[in-house]
Amino acid sequence: MPRIADDDKRARLDRVYILLKRHENGLTSQEIAGHLNLERRTVDNYLAELETEGRVYKESKYWLALPYDAIALRRLEPSPEEAVALYLAVRLLVKQSDKRNEVAETMLYKLAQILGDDLRLGEDIIQAAKSLAERPLETDYQDIFKTIVRGYIYRRLVQITYAPYQGGVFETAIAPYLLEPSGIGYSTYVIGHSSIVNDLRTYKMERIQRAQLLRDGFDIPQDFPGIDILRNAWAIYHGEAVLHVILRFSSHVARRVRETTWHPSQQIVRDPEQDGFIQLHLDVADTTDLKPWIRGWGAACEVLEPVSLRQELAGEVRQLARAYGWQDGDDAQATLNSIFRS
Repeated sequence: MPRIADDDKRARLDRVYILLKRHENGLTSQEIAGHLNLERRTVDNYLAELETEGRVYKESKYWLALPYDAIALRRLEPSPEEAVALYLAVRLLVKQSDKRNEVAETMLYKLAQILGDDLRLGEDIIQAAKSLAERPLETDYQDIFKTIVRGYIYRRLVQITYAPYQGGVFETAIAPYLLEPSGIGYSTYVIGHSSIVNDLRTYKMERIQRAQLLRDGFDIPQDFPGIDILRNAWAIYHGEAVLHVILRFSSHVARRVRETTWHPSQQIVRDPEQDGFIQLHLDVADTTDLKPWIRGWGAACEVLEPVSLRQELAGEVRQLARAYGWQDGDDAQATLNSIFRS
C-alpha cells in the first residue's frame, strides 16, 4: 500500500476530529470508518494519534471530541531570564517525582531549544531531560496524569479508581479544581469535588489506579479559593482550623532556620531557656506532611507544642533507639560506642 502523504494524513485526522465534534454523543470507530469510507484499522490508528494530541477521548466504546480548538494558547516568547525561570520550575517538578513524565520531558527539550539555539545555554537542560528519560516508565501513570490534566484543562469530570494508603479501593468522579506538586513523597495531588462524599477531597495521583475522562462538564464554584486553599497547609493537607506548633532548634542550626521563610504563618523567637536556641512558631491545618520535615532535623529540632505531636515523635524516638539496640536504662555512651564499632 502506498504511503499517505503527510498533508493527506493531517487532512484525514482533521476530518475525524470534525466528524466527532458534530456528534456530541460520540461514535464508535466502526461508525467513523463508515462515515469517512476508511478502513477500520486506519481509523483506529488516527484515533490513537488524536488521543495522544489531546483532541479526542474514549468513553466505553464511544469516541468523543474535546474542545481542543477552543483552547487558544498564545505564543510564548520568553526572554532568556524567563526561559531559565521556566526551566527551574520544570526542573523542580521533575525532582519532586520519581517517575518518568514525558510532558515535562518535552517541555525541557523545548526550553533547551530556546536557550540552546539562541544563547548556547541548553546543554544542562538537555542533560536534565535525559535524566528524566532514564526514570521508570509507567504507562498507566502517564495515561492517568494526562487524563487528570485534560479534565483540569477542559473542565471535565474524571472517573477514578483510587487506592488510599489505608482502607479499601473505591471509585469516584472528581472535578479537578487544582493540581499541586509536593516534595513530600515525590508526589502530585489533585484537589477537587469528589462525588463519593459530595465534598472537596485531595487525591494523590500516584494512588490513582485508573482514570477515565467523562463527557460531563463542571464549573468551579465562585467561592473556591484556588491556590489560597493551601494557605494553612504545610505542603498539601489543608483546612480552615489550625494547630499551633512550636519547635525548638539548637544553636548549631539556628542560622539555617532563620535563612528561610518556611511557612507564611511562621514566627521565629529566641528560646527563653537555652542560650543560642530559637523557637519556630507555626499555624498549620495538619501535621501529617510537617512531620517528615521535623524528622529531617534529627536531634537539632524538638517539638514543644502541641503535646500530642511531641508524644508521637517521642514514641518514634524510642522505637528508633530500640532498632539500634538501645534499651531503656542502657548507658548512652556505651551503646553509641557499640553501634559505631559494628
